[in-house]
Amino acid sequence: MRRAQGFTLIELLIVVAIIVILSAISGLAINQAFDRRYSAEADKLLIWLQQLSERSSLESAAYGIVTNTNTNTNNESREATELVAVVYFKNRWIAVTSPQPFVLGAESIIGWDMEVLEEELLPQSRPQALGVIDRDEVKTAEKEFLLPEMAFLPDGYVEPQGAIQLSFDSSTLIYSFVWDDETSRMILEANVL
Repeated sequence: MRRAQGFTLIELLIVVAIIVILSAISGLAINQAFDRRYSAEADKLLIWLQQLSERSSLESAAYGIVTNTNTNTNNESREATELVAVVYFKNRWIAVTSPQPFVLGAESIIGWDMEVLEEELLPQSRPQALGVIDRDEVKTAEKEFLLPEMAFLPDGYVEPQGAIQLSFDSSTLIYSFVWDDETSRMILEANVL
């Protein structure tokens, strides 16, 4: 009797089942890695926001957050978004270098769900012109005013009240940062869209 060469149907089914199980496990691991990456970015943003809050209390100064969008210089069409800290000094909002701007990831989307203020958060003084007034210079100076999306006040409050929402292009998770007046701290909440 000659034995037939090749694989039996059962052997082929076992190999296919093993390949399917390994791909399912690796796909699950990749999804969990992305979710961990998103939660790590949300945790870093929470720490950055807490730094601003603590600085505001320690220095008795109002610190705000301004959204800045820069086009990458590497000939990429993707724009990088960063959150820049500003301080209220001599009736103006001024960008500060410490803490460093928080650069959002490429897939990150920041949203501001804030109450609408009827008045300007903290009034800014207009530039004083000496001598001849050039209207074009005054208009460009007014455009350069920094207006924060949110400000941490030294007495432990945030204006305007609301939430900062961090979401990602390829995820259904939304991270909300909400100010808690009782503890004077930001609280991070994760929700599924």
